[in-house]
Amino acid sequence: LGSAQECGGFLGFMALTPDQLKKEIRSQMTNLLNHDSLPENGSEGEGDLHAITNAAIEKAVVNISDKIVDKVNSALISSEISMAVANLSDVVDRLVSSTLSQLHQLQLPGGTPSHPATSCREIKDLHPSSPSGHYWIRSSNGFSVQVYCDMTRSCGGITGGWMQVANIDMSNHAETCPAGLRMLTSPKRLCGINSDGPGCSSAVFSVQGIEYSRVCGKIIGYQQKSPDAFSPYTGNHRLTIDDVYVDGVSLTYGRNPRKHIWTFAAALDEVSTIPRNVCPCTNIHDSDAAVIPPYVGRDYFCDTGSEHRFQYKFYPDDPLWDGQGCGPLNTCCTFNTPPWFMKQLPSPTTDDIEMRLCCDQPRSNEDVPVETIELYVY
Repeated sequence: LGSAQECGGFLGFMALTPDQLKKEIRSQMTNLLNHDSLPENGSEGEGDLHAITNAAIEKAVVNISDKIVDKVNSALISSEISMAVANLSDVVDRLVSSTLSQLHQLQLPGGTPSHPATSCREIKDLHPSSPSGHYWIRSSNGFSVQVYCDMTRSCGGITGGWMQVANIDMSNHAETCPAGLRMLTSPKRLCGINSDGPGCSSAVFSVQGIEYSRVCGKIIGYQQKSPDAFSPYTGNHRLTIDDVYVDGVSLTYGRNPRKHIWTFAAALDEVSTIPRNVCPCTNIHDSDAAVIPPYVGRDYFCDTGSEHRFQYKFYPDDPLWDGQGCGPLNTCCTFNTPPWFMKQLPSPTTDDIEMRLCCDQPRSNEDVPVETIELYVY
């Protein structure tokens, strides 16, 4: 049709309303028939015949235009239905694929309580593409327990298969301190020592009876006033791992005696005239440097919030054990590459992990509150 081209081709033609479409079709067909098909007036009787023919043509045009519009509308509806069916088919395909994937996941070890895995590591080894999430693991007592498996975390050269034991971030206002620690709300939300006098406050993180042989994690804390790292042990070599051998955090497992995982020492500053009060990685060449307990060995981080001469205050701007903010005399930011540690244990265990915040002086003089606790086992 000529006017379809004038309206911008097929798209312009299809943009007409049904009434406009009928009118356009009728106009074009009437012009075509009047010019090409009807006899000229002039002969006897031709006027009546012409009138009758015009009436018939008009009726035919109306019928034809109605049918064309119906066909066009039908085509439009069919197109919409086809598009809807295609969209629905795509949705169904995705739903079926997702359902099959979930059913497959349930059939894998760890997918259900009746089909538990032995560890997150086993799930990762059997199915490397398994996503991070909650899985069922068989504990040492034979029960199925649900745990969170991190399948992407890389620690100590091992990627994925880590079971999450603790994940606390006190900057999240919905978070609370673990049992055994004191909640601080100012100047930051932190977890601190729960007693006023010298000593340790303990928080225990359950591994739910699941066997492990490696521990990975990080702990971020802050300096409050005057902690002095390994000074307690340096002054008294008889202190055991069960004593207050450090101002900072002691991470252990087992009991009687505890077994060492990692120590996070908080030092006075980087320029103290008493070397035993600062980090060994600051005064490593000094004969009076702090002495590291043999049960700690090299498995520790040491840091201070005060690059210069310390003051009796809280240090909010330089977190401890994050591997940043070290001054020119301090190599602690590179020693053992904080903030993440990884410890290979001498033998597999199912012992829970204990975190103790310790200071050998009253809380009014020193504290080492923590903000972040992330622990994983493998």
